[in-house]
This record gives sequence, C-alpha cells and structure tokens, in this order.
Amino acid sequence: METQSFYGVELSERDPLAQFEVDETDKDVTVQQLFIKQISLGAEAKHGEFNVVQAEVKVNEKETLKIPIAVLKAGETRVLRPNLEFPSDSVTFKLIQGSGPVYICGKNVVSEIMNEEWNNEDDIEDDDDDDEPPPPQQNGRNTKKK
Repeated sequence: METQSFYGVELSERDPLAQFEVDETDKDVTVQQLFIKQISLGAEAKHGEFNVVQAEVKVNEKETLKIPIAVLKAGETRVLRPNLEFPSDSVTFKLIQGSGPVYICGKNVVSEIMNEEWNNEDDIEDDDDDDEPPPPQQNGRNTKKK
C-alpha cells in the first residue's frame, strides 16, 4: 500500500534548518521517498539578495553530501521547480546564504515493503498464467484456416 502526503517547510534567517527524518525502525517495513516539486522565495525577501538552499544527505556511515539545490534572488528568480527525489533516507535543508524566507514544498510517498511470502504466492499465480497460451483473438471471425 502506498500513501502520499504534502511536505512543506520554511527556511529563514531566524530558522535556517529543516530536517526530513526517516525513522530507522520504519526502514524495515516501509520505503519513504521525498519529492521536492517547488522552491520559492517569499514576497518579503530583500531585493537583490541571493538566497542559497543546500541539501545534506548521508552517502554512507561516515560521509555526507552537501550540495546547493537552489539559488534564488528577489527581482530575478523567485521560483524553481527542481523535481528532486530523496529516496529512503533523511535529508537536511539549510539556508546557507540570504535571509529568506524560502519555501520548499513537495510530497512524501510511503510504501510498505512486501513480505517475501506474498511475493512468492504472486509469482506462483503468475507462473500458472504463463503456462497457458492466450486465447486466439476472434474479432467476430473464425480463426481456423480452411
């Protein structure tokens, strides 16, 4: 089963960090994906000021990756539609330059991990279907050659 929910955060000079957290215990039974669809600069942003948003993700146990995902400037670029996907892990968003506000929105998709027994039963049923040839297409005519 899959569920989707809206995800949205505001980054500002006062509150420059936002974290999307995937609980370690949930990783055994679900797969979570965060899709970022839009990053926008608030109307009250300072004209001419660059606002840079950075995403930080864990690459492995010892290493993280920090990369800018948006550079916005009032008077030039107020909205980006990056279509980013962060699969099955936590991500931290940080306003590393500018005073904002910057709004990040998208969706969180949670899918349950199927039990192997369910997958095996489905495979068995699918195998039975594969053994039988599909019925001939009739289209209102006799398909036997004379």
